Amino acid sequence: MFGIACGALGILSPLSIDLTIDAYGPICDNAGGIAEMAHLPPDVREKTDALDGAGNTTAAIGKGFAIGSAALVSLALFGAFVTTVDLADVGVDILQPFQFSGLLVGAMLPYWFSAMTMKSVGKAALDMVVEVRNQFKIPGVLQGTVKPDYARCVAISTAASLREMIAPACLVILTPILVGFLFGVRCLAGLLAGALVSGVQMAISSSNTGGAWDNAKKYIAAGGLGEDKRKHTPQHDAAVIGDTVGDPLKDTSGPALNILIKLMAIISVVFGRSFANKNTGGLLQQWFA
Repeated sequence: MFGIACGALGILSPLSIDLTIDAYGPICDNAGGIAEMAHLPPDVREKTDALDGAGNTTAAIGKGFAIGSAALVSLALFGAFVTTVDLADVGVDILQPFQFSGLLVGAMLPYWFSAMTMKSVGKAALDMVVEVRNQFKIPGVLQGTVKPDYARCVAISTAASLREMIAPACLVILTPILVGFLFGVRCLAGLLAGALVSGVQMAISSSNTGGAWDNAKKYIAAGGLGEDKRKHTPQHDAAVIGDTVGDPLKDTSGPALNILIKLMAIISVVFGRSFANKNTGGLLQQWFA
């Protein structure tokens, strides 16, 4: 476990490089948006799109480092939890019913968490679309004589980012506490193992597939499938639909899964002694016995 902790420290040491390759993509994306709003020549937008495509690839690599460090940190915290609740000697036997049940539930949690965050992004985007449509109805906005209410759109995004994260946060924070008190530390150990294995795989998949969807849209818009299949064609429309799934995957669900596996392990370590006071078994486990 000491070696794993040192490995986590090592993979986090080139932090400046990780932040640089993560920030490269959004900078190029924003540059393209500014170029389009400033009505610059189309070739400027094509260059920024090419840079943004490269940025998506570098961001996927940077997120891979973040995911790898989260996996090592969570594994080190899992070892600390097992030691805290005195399971290091007996180990965690997944053939036992409570441990195996915890393993299954833990493997499901990253999928539930990702679904909640994806749905939250969709709801916030829909609220933004409704607000923009309402502002289009204001006389003079489309003609450029009246300035739109930008603050209203920012307020919708800010409020949604706080409101919609309450449920996913409760899922991450309360699940290990409830499982620890109700089903015991052995079941919680299985839960943490399942969430770690499943969460790491899903985080890697989300980052890579999200970037691939985004780059596919840019590839089609640049004429990669032919000059007759650029923007405003069925092929490009299909790629845009895919990108509406890919963006929240790579920018919301994927990075948030790192927090899920680390925070669940930290909470389990903090409350570990409270769980262990229940004779290493939860309330329901004692009732069944």
